[in-house]
Amino acid sequence: PTSPRRPMPIIALYVKADLDNVASFRAPEDHLWCLDVQPSAGGDLRPRVVLDPSEALELHGSRGTANLVVREGKREHTMSVVDVKGLVKPLTPEDDWAPIVAFDCRGMEPVAWHPTSGYEVVSGGGHTFEDVDLSEDPTMWADYCEKSGAPVQISELQWRFDVLKGAKVNKG
Repeated sequence: PTSPRRPMPIIALYVKADLDNVASFRAPEDHLWCLDVQPSAGGDLRPRVVLDPSEALELHGSRGTANLVVREGKREHTMSVVDVKGLVKPLTPEDDWAPIVAFDCRGMEPVAWHPTSGYEVVSGGGHTFEDVDLSEDPTMWADYCEKSGAPVQISELQWRFDVLKGAKVNKG
C-alpha cells in the first residue's frame, strides 16, 4: 500500500521585540533573507545562506522553480518564500509574536535567522525609516523621529520558526 503524499511544510519566521515609539517593523516583499539551513533528515548545516525571493532557480528534472536550491549528491533540497493567506504582517506594539515571512520547505529547513539590512520601521509619529540595518546588533536599533520629536527604538529582538499545519498558500 502506498502512503498518502504529505504536504511539504510551510515554516514561518515569527519575531517579537520591545518597540519604543515604533508603530510597525516589517521586511519588504523583496527582502533578502540570511538563514542557516539544514537538511530536514539531518546533515550538514549551511550557515548564512541568502534566499532571494525574486530569484527563480530551475529544479533538475522538474518544471518547478525555487528561491533557494541546495544539492547534496543527486538530491535537491529547496526553499521558497510563499504567501500564506492572511499570515504575514508587520510587528506592531499590540503583538506578542508576529509572522514576518513564510517559507515552503522541501527537504531542508531554516534553523537560524540572521537579521541584515533592508527592513522598514514606521515611527509612532508616522515617519518611515527605510533600509534599517540590524546586522551590527540585531538586538538593538535606535534613531530619532523629526516628525514626533522623539527617539525611536527596537530592542530585545527575538525570533522563532514555527511549522504551520494546514497552511493555504496563495498561488500568485
